[in-house]
Amino acid sequence: MTTHLVYRSYGGENTKSRPAWFSKLLCAASFARAAEAADVQVHWLNDGPVPGERMRLFERFGDVQTIARGPIGMRGSYVTALRLAIESDWADDDLVYFCEDDYLHTPDAVEALRALETRPEVSYVALYGATPEYANSLEYPDGYHYPRGWPVRPDVHVGGFRFVHAVSTTSTFGGRVGALRSDYPIFRQAMLPFRNRFLDHETCVIYQGQQPYTPLQHLTGPPNDFEPTPRGVARAAFLVPFRLALTVRSRRNADDPHLLYAAAPNLGCHAELGVINPGRDWDAVAADTRVWAVERGFMTS
Repeated sequence: MTTHLVYRSYGGENTKSRPAWFSKLLCAASFARAAEAADVQVHWLNDGPVPGERMRLFERFGDVQTIARGPIGMRGSYVTALRLAIESDWADDDLVYFCEDDYLHTPDAVEALRALETRPEVSYVALYGATPEYANSLEYPDGYHYPRGWPVRPDVHVGGFRFVHAVSTTSTFGGRVGALRSDYPIFRQAMLPFRNRFLDHETCVIYQGQQPYTPLQHLTGPPNDFEPTPRGVARAAFLVPFRLALTVRSRRNADDPHLLYAAAPNLGCHAELGVINPGRDWDAVAADTRVWAVERGFMTS
């Protein structure tokens, strides 16, 4: 079994609220550092040109591919990354980790992925993902909770790391290549309702063989999703057939769920204020990464 790393990078920026230490170069350096520690090369997938300082890092720690006619956008680059894995000659039992360019990782993050190679009960893995002990207050203001009827599985302990059966994560995640090949239609179906948004939560719930909505939520959507305005009512009505179709899709994995486990505490951090999960001193991880990058000549200070 082998672990593969696919890192999606884009040269531009967005308007998200970021911690003081954030830069895409620093995040990429943290991932390169973790990959080097685990002796795994990174496949850097660039959506259009990226700054030269980042490219020098990429060329040092793996191979680089620039998407043709890019930038093609968040959805296009995501689909490109998924198809890169499922259309490869990688074995079904291999793990592949997809990383976006605004995540900070601990130095042992990739080592944790490698430790999971021989744990077949783990179909999907989140190095960033909320768990009952470690959930951010923005996404879980009332505390983390499992959906009604959720079958919580035992924790997985391997290589000194702990992984907890999780409900969902973001588009930065790992998966068995075989599970991805089987579940690819779920990923695509969950992209249909919106032009620039992924239903990450629903995707994860569905491939685990569980229904993404309660009966009422087919009309209103997940908690805090419905707006009691004419526009909100029209939006909710538009989404009803998509939600019903996703629930039907979930039944196809009911007898063979592909389970998601999240590192507890997290080994990756989404560098956006409000959604940084607790459990680690991410400011210290960022500072330590900067020292490493400066010593290697990829950053000046």
